[in-house]
Formats: sequence, C-alpha cells, structure tokens
Amino acid sequence: MMKLKDEQVETVHETEQDRMLEEGKREPIIILKDVAKEYKSGVHALKNISLRIDKGEFVFIVGTSGSGKSTLMKLLLKEIEPTTGSIYVNGFFVHRIRRKQIPKLRRTMGVVFQNFRLLKDRSVYQNIAFAQKAIGVPAVRIRKRVAEVLSMVSLIDKVHAKPMELSGGEQQRVAIARALVNQPMLLLADEPTGNLDPANSWEIMDLLEEINKMGTTVVVVTHNREIVDAMKKRVITIEKGEIISDEQRGGYTHGEY
Repeated sequence: MMKLKDEQVETVHETEQDRMLEEGKREPIIILKDVAKEYKSGVHALKNISLRIDKGEFVFIVGTSGSGKSTLMKLLLKEIEPTTGSIYVNGFFVHRIRRKQIPKLRRTMGVVFQNFRLLKDRSVYQNIAFAQKAIGVPAVRIRKRVAEVLSMVSLIDKVHAKPMELSGGEQQRVAIARALVNQPMLLLADEPTGNLDPANSWEIMDLLEEINKMGTTVVVVTHNREIVDAMKKRVITIEKGEIISDEQRGGYTHGEY
C-alpha cells in the first residue's frame, strides 16, 4: 500500500474504499458507509447510515427535529467524529484525515446557514473577500472573484452595504456568494430558507438550482415541504437516525414534519 506523507491528503483507495468509489458510473462527491454516531449522553443520533451522492446532484435531506440531519452535516464538515463507519467527501476520507488537513477539506465545500452568519461590522465585499483572504488569494484576484459572485447573486449594487442594511433574502444571497467565492465542489445548505418569507425562499431555491446547473453539487437540509414537493429533486428522509426513504424526484411522502 502506498504510504502518504504527512502533508498529503488521504485519498488513496484501500480495498473496500476502492469498491465504494467504483460502484456506479458517476463520480462520487459524498459516500457514507455504515456510519453511526453515539454521543456521550447515550443518544444514538445516526445508526449505520450508508448513502452516496454523486457529482452534479441536487439532494434534499429531510426529517423531523432530532432525526439526525444536523449530526450528518457536522460529520461531513468534520466538526464531530463518527463512532463507527467511513466517510468520503470530495476526495478526502474524512474519518481518517489529520487535524491539519481539515481546513483543506472545508475549502472544497461551501456552507450556507439559516441565520446567514455574516460579519455585521463588515461590508458585503468584506464578508465575501474574507473567505479568499484566509487562503492567501492576491488582492487583485479577490476583487475580480467577489465581483463575479456578486453578479451571480444579483447584488453587485450592494457591494458597500452592511448586512443590517439588507433584507433577509439579500443577506442569504450574500451568504451564498461567500460560500461560492472559493469555487467549491460541494455546497451544503442548512435550512437556507428557514428565516425567509415565501417569495424570498423561492428566490434562494431558484438561485441554488442555477448554481447546481453550473456544476456544483448541492445538498439542502430543509423542513420546507412546499419547496421539496415542488422541485422534484432527490429526497433522502432520515427518521430516528436511520434513512427511511431515498427517492429520485421525491417529496415529503413519509410522516408529518
């Protein structure tokens, strides 16, 4: 077996991991195999979850509060460790990488949250540029890239505004621009419409769909039944830590959420 140097990303395929990656014809972005998470409190948040999301997919993850959705997101971001099982994201075997490799993993994905998480004392430009400054991108390239993503989310005229001067929908579009500025392979959106009215919610979902059409894999955790039913994307339903449904062009077909 090839031995990795400390500075290398752990992407070497071992026997079982080879098989996981080679199943199917599309390139995998996320693979979970027999993943379980038990917290110290004794709560079994996830129970032997196995799933695969391929490059270019748009996937909804739905379920009741406490079903395990948040735990799943934290595992993908390596904020917590699985109790058992293997996790592959964007070329990284997440359950095995060293601490110093975590920033490299996270740079391959963008994350959008329900409460926007913008820096209130910074302008729109500064909020987005921050993500590029953190990885040492030259100033001239930062200016160009920030203009590109602001144009993408139709906010180029708000470049100097502060977050509190924007509507909720505009703040979420800034958050999406920030998530996209480093050109991630994967966009994770955790309840992106949770604090928005219906009109703004649809604007955000239309934007996420356009981003997906441009090649970015999009995974959305949501409780919004209307959006899920209308968009007819792949829907993974989690209940009590287990996947109870995984349907292409699915909807809210299991239980009342």
